[in-house]
Amino acid sequence: AQPHQTKRFIFCLGELLVFSGGRNVALHSQVLAPNSVETLPTWSPRHLVDGAYALGLPVHPDEINGNGWHSGISNTSQTTKWVQADLGAPRDIQEIRLIPAHPRDYPERFGFGFPRRFKVEADGKTIFDSTTADFPNPGDTPVAFPTPGLRAQTIRCTATQLWERSGDFVYALAELQVFDAGKNIALESIITSSDDTITPSWSRPGLIDGRSSSGVLLDEASWLADLSQRRQFTDELAALETQRTTALSIAQSRAAWLASAVFCLAIVIAWLAVQRSRRSRRREMESLRHRISRDLHDEIGSHLGSIRLMSELALRDGSASDSLEEIHRLAGEAAESMRGIIWLVREGDSPPLTSLVEAMRQSAGALLKDIEWHLEATEGNSATASLEFHRQVFLLFREAAHNITRHAHAAQVRIEVRWKAKHFHLHIEDDGCGFDVAAITAGNGLANLQHRATVLGGALQITSNPGSGTCITLEVDFS
Repeated sequence: AQPHQTKRFIFCLGELLVFSGGRNVALHSQVLAPNSVETLPTWSPRHLVDGAYALGLPVHPDEINGNGWHSGISNTSQTTKWVQADLGAPRDIQEIRLIPAHPRDYPERFGFGFPRRFKVEADGKTIFDSTTADFPNPGDTPVAFPTPGLRAQTIRCTATQLWERSGDFVYALAELQVFDAGKNIALESIITSSDDTITPSWSRPGLIDGRSSSGVLLDEASWLADLSQRRQFTDELAALETQRTTALSIAQSRAAWLASAVFCLAIVIAWLAVQRSRRSRRREMESLRHRISRDLHDEIGSHLGSIRLMSELALRDGSASDSLEEIHRLAGEAAESMRGIIWLVREGDSPPLTSLVEAMRQSAGALLKDIEWHLEATEGNSATASLEFHRQVFLLFREAAHNITRHAHAAQVRIEVRWKAKHFHLHIEDDGCGFDVAAITAGNGLANLQHRATVLGGALQITSNPGSGTCITLEVDFS
């Protein structure tokens, strides 16, 4: 409880039912309830035995279209209409019960046609009188009147103030029941009335056919027992539904796990297949490179070697012309170029930069054989670069070496190769005759150097002056 508040407790009931012979004998009995709360029209001790409870009518629903009895239609509510059941002979009567109508075509109109004011008579003797005060509409709840010790032949229900339908006024009931020893003796009675509305679903016999507007009327005691059993079945069904939901959830979780496992397995298999295909492709490419390099070496290389050897022998004889000397020189350069191409083909997709340095050393040894040269390179770094990067840098280096051999007349050449954090640096410096950079022409090969630097996406700087040598610097990033 909150501070300064007192806990309060109550005990309440909606209805007390006592059955004997299938009939609620507690109906309208005297209720003793000391210290009870009476707040009409909602709470009162007499409501405990008024026959009104939330369970509704004791019926077995069906699809038969029968509503009960319906009076003639009136333009005013202050009209008297009656309906009467003749039992054929005086009978002992313990209870009279009125079942309100609830037509299927008026699903929202509970207690359809039940009079606002009425009275119940047995052989002209008043059993119940509510003609001076409005009677609350009972909805779907039966209205029962205990009549212990009553013996009568006719039961008449007279309405003195009708129920408003839709701008007009009517009187209607689904069923009239008269009980003797727990048996409804009105089922074999004869019905008369002040007037009627006869339709396929409304008629006089419909008032005593043992049906409500929604189905067959049942014995209350049996009906409540069935409700209790149905509640048990409902609880069992709910438990089974919970088990089914749990089992389904487990099955779905397992299925999801299995699907995930199968999916992952499929990905792994696909990845392995791709890797296997790549390895197979790599082996095929490697084999192709070796075949190409072998063919180049065996066929073209041997022919170039033969040309160079024969031209060298001719030069030794002293009978060679300038053209033969040029053939000898070009054959040597072609053979050296062929070795470089064979190296590129053999290296694979991403060779280490150390192999590029080694190729530069070999090429410098062949191209700069009459010049003192020195190459410094990064040591101990296992960085790799694409084959295209190797190709462009190597050919740029060879072009620069050719230019030095042909044009520089240098005595010394210094070569510096550095790389760090995916950045490559190449510096070539000679002490040759130099030249005027502004007078560069395509014939001296410098345009090729600039083109290869552009293809690499790098920056090439050429510094030279006549008589002071030449410096070539390449700065480029690689991946």
